[in-house]
Amino acid sequence: MQPDRYDVIILGGAFSGASTAILLRRDHPQLRVLIVEKSEAFDAKVGEATTEMSAMFLTRRLAMWHHLEAEQLPKEGLRYWFTNNKVTGHANATEGGGFIRSAVPAFQLRRDALDEYLLKTAVDEGAELLRPAKARDVELNDFDNKLTIEVGDEVRELHCRWLLDATGRVNFLGRRLNLIERNDEHPVAAIWCRWNGVRHIDDIAARSGDLAARNVSSRRLATNHYAGFGYWIWVIPLGNGETSIGVVFDKRLIDLHHSKDRAADFIAFLNAIPALAELLDGASPRLDDLRFYSHLPYVSKQYMGNGWALLGDAAAFLDPYYSPGLDHASFTAEATAEIVGMDAKGEDIATRIVEHNEAFARSYVRFFRSIYKDKYYYMGEADLLTAAMILDTAHYYIFVVIPAYRFAKKFLWMPVLGPKPAFFSYHFIKFYHRRFKAIALARRAAGEAGARNDGRRIKAYFNLNFSPMHMFLRGLKLWMLAEADNVRLQLRRLFGRRPATTPAAEGVEARG
Repeated sequence: MQPDRYDVIILGGAFSGASTAILLRRDHPQLRVLIVEKSEAFDAKVGEATTEMSAMFLTRRLAMWHHLEAEQLPKEGLRYWFTNNKVTGHANATEGGGFIRSAVPAFQLRRDALDEYLLKTAVDEGAELLRPAKARDVELNDFDNKLTIEVGDEVRELHCRWLLDATGRVNFLGRRLNLIERNDEHPVAAIWCRWNGVRHIDDIAARSGDLAARNVSSRRLATNHYAGFGYWIWVIPLGNGETSIGVVFDKRLIDLHHSKDRAADFIAFLNAIPALAELLDGASPRLDDLRFYSHLPYVSKQYMGNGWALLGDAAAFLDPYYSPGLDHASFTAEATAEIVGMDAKGEDIATRIVEHNEAFARSYVRFFRSIYKDKYYYMGEADLLTAAMILDTAHYYIFVVIPAYRFAKKFLWMPVLGPKPAFFSYHFIKFYHRRFKAIALARRAAGEAGARNDGRRIKAYFNLNFSPMHMFLRGLKLWMLAEADNVRLQLRRLFGRRPATTPAAEGVEARG
């Protein structure tokens, strides 16, 4: 083979690119694989939590247990905290989340450490690396591509059969092919940074007596969400002692994107939430790390063609709620490596490319319209958001996690809601999410927004046995109770009683 010709060139050496290189080199060691990475060192990008499936990809497919145990933290599921003007801290805030430790592995990640380790592993497996190097231009032809790159002061031309784009939000190939479409139906933005000195929530609970008794597993190791009308806040512990804290908000409902002093307004927004303020007492933000994305969601019209493919965030991003980004990266890495491997063996991949494009496009549309569209309208309602989390998680376990662990016993490439038969789940999920939005708006109109956000505890369990079914039934119960109470609100409206604005509603409105 010519020195400048490769079987596969991968643009980007972080999670998506390095993972795909590892799979290709392990499964098809005859392939010559080059990674072109522009950075001298990875930064601590957002994307710091796995789900159960991306954790399975890391542990069972990539064999990264040793790194994850030594350098990262375990994740104890999802946890939610809500507020109204009765809430003074965690002790009397409505809480929803796992009661005991999760039985399915998941992790809280320092992404810079993970990405560096994955890239090193790819090189150890035989992939070649140019770093720092930057892609300048590309010419695509069917399974015969020319890439122009900069390596220092040198400009080089490389050729490859497959060009894989793992450049993240840079979207190198997608933008050149005019494939990237902005999702304006979901106008969410995010601002975040890492903090030092954040208080340990389990120590706070231990000093609060009853709060500690209401839970067995570590609350701190969960992904803690502090939710309100139009926004949610993540609090994720990192293995180096820092804590990642960020706000994701719907720009129709929260106006942080118009801030003139982003750092000050960000900190003030966090401290206005009593429970979160308990954690931040004495903590300091790393303002050099402050990041802001004015618009998060986008999607490619096509994931793969003859000799090229988009991986992870280079193809699509939707919303960090539920941490789907690394799932998407894992699914695209697995699926793409499989197709490239089939091509290397001389198999006809035309049908497989069509299936690949259809499955990922279907997954994005269904995921958005059922899970995320207008979700931020009911994030301030404890029972509704927790019911949605429980029902959504039950679907994820029953139709994705359990089949992979119990039946296939391996990581599967098909993305969430990607199979055609998921049509039924898609419409059911879409229906109850639309009902939750309607109920939340009815409560706001009646002056009862956030009235259920104090003094309640809703338990969840994360395992591969019967808990997903129990969670599904619990979610249905919460939904039916909310529907019954909504009848009361509608009757009151019908008979003309003027809603009295409750203190709870006033507290939520003040932050909206």
